Order: sequence, then structure tokens, then C-alpha cells
Amino acid sequence: MRPCILALCLLALTGASRAEAEGKPVALIWKGSKDKAEAEAQKNAWGPLEKLLERTGLTPPEGHPRLIESKTLPGLKPGFWVWVLGTCAAGEAPSRLEQLKLLAPGTYGREVDVPEEQLACPQQEGASLTTRDETLKFPSGAALRVFTQDESEVADEEGRGNTVFQTRFHFVLFGKGGEVLDTADTLGDESVDSVSGPSGPVSYRCKLTRVEVSKKKGTLVLTRRCRAGAAECGSVVSADETITVTANDSSVSASEAARENEVRADCGD
Repeated sequence: MRPCILALCLLALTGASRAEAEGKPVALIWKGSKDKAEAEAQKNAWGPLEKLLERTGLTPPEGHPRLIESKTLPGLKPGFWVWVLGTCAAGEAPSRLEQLKLLAPGTYGREVDVPEEQLACPQQEGASLTTRDETLKFPSGAALRVFTQDESEVADEEGRGNTVFQTRFHFVLFGKGGEVLDTADTLGDESVDSVSGPSGPVSYRCKLTRVEVSKKKGTLVLTRRCRAGAAECGSVVSADETITVTANDSSVSASEAARENEVRADCGD
């Protein structure tokens, strides 16, 4: 009996220690180096990434990223200088890290010993990003990747506010080392109801029908079919819209929507 009891006790202790480890806060680390000067130089890549994070609703805590010596944060391996994007509770860390890795592939998490009151985790406003399959790759090693993000809003219970369902496309050009070089964005699917316009309520739908990739031309062409819920005499009832995204190994841009196949409301006799 004693060996069994001892084994059960050891199992219980092991389970408890594992549970404690799983509950530890996590430091989100963007970049790092053993050499301080090299780590300081890495900050040059932060600007484009910062703008993209802001555009997609992911905001690091004030004062971050913060360059620290790893030995000063209990839990990190000594001997490095690292850029910390924040420290999150165990329950928050996975979702934040998942989003950060989409836009900063080298980001990683490490369990640390930080009091709960000192945690400072990046905040996500709105929906998270979703990765699409379309890509463009260039001889330099740069690559254009495509993400979508839901930006919908609904009127409150009393009907105040707008009812808008829309998906935004983010086109992100990454360098060979995973750094953000440039970005562009445009709307894909779009459904608008009860938005006040100059002539009263506005209602229309635009549905993304296809995305064509031309690796030879370095372009992606998005096509939308748009229809108005109501239209005044002579105004557009339906049309096809195309948006051309053009990229090379250093920049990306999205054109204004070009309209074709317009159908206008009949004005009668």
C-alpha cells in the first residue's frame, strides 16, 4: 500500500507544479540579441509594425516595446537584451501572441515571475485578424501576405447608431527577415443599413466575388458586386467594382475602386 500512496502523492505534487507553471504570466518578446548595440538597432524596424498594429487594433502598453536586460526579468534566460511588448496573464497571452506572430513572425512568449498588479498586456480592440491564402513572393525574399478583419457594428436596442457589416483586407509586405516593409488596405464585403446620408437613410450591399492573383504582374485584383437597397432617379442601382493591389519588393498600394457595368435607376416618363 505504501508504494501506491507514495506514487499518488508524487503524482499529485507533479500535477500541482504543472498547474502552477501553466498559470504563470507570459512575457511577449518581439526581438533580442546578446549584443546591446545590435538590440538597440532593431528598434528601427518598429515604426511600420507599430502603424500596422494600431491600424488593426492591437495596442502595446504605454512605454512598450521596452528594451531590457533579460536577467532583470525573473524567468528569462540571462545574457540577452530583449524587446518586451508586454507581460500578460496566462489566460490572455495565447490570443495576443497568436495575433502578434501574424504581423511579427519572430515574436515569442516566455513564462516569467511578475506580480499580477505589474502585468501590462497589449490590448485588442475589435476582431482579430484572419489569414488568407493569397500571397506574392519576390526574388529579394520579400512576400506580400493578405489578412482580413471584421469591422462590423450594430445599432443598439433602441435603434440608435448604424448597422454596418464589413470586412477589411490588409495587404502586408514583409521583408526577408519578417519585418514589415509596407502596408495597404481596402474593404471587401460590405453591407450598410440605416446610415444617415445627405438625402436620408442609405442602404447598399457589396459582395466580394473573386480575388485574382497575378505573380507576373505583382498584382491582386479584388472584384465586388454592389447593389443599392434604394436609389433616386438616375443614381446607381448596381455595379461591379474592381480594386487593384500592386506590390513589388519594397512597397504595396491599393487603387481606388474602378466601377463597371453600372445600372442606374429609371426616372420614368
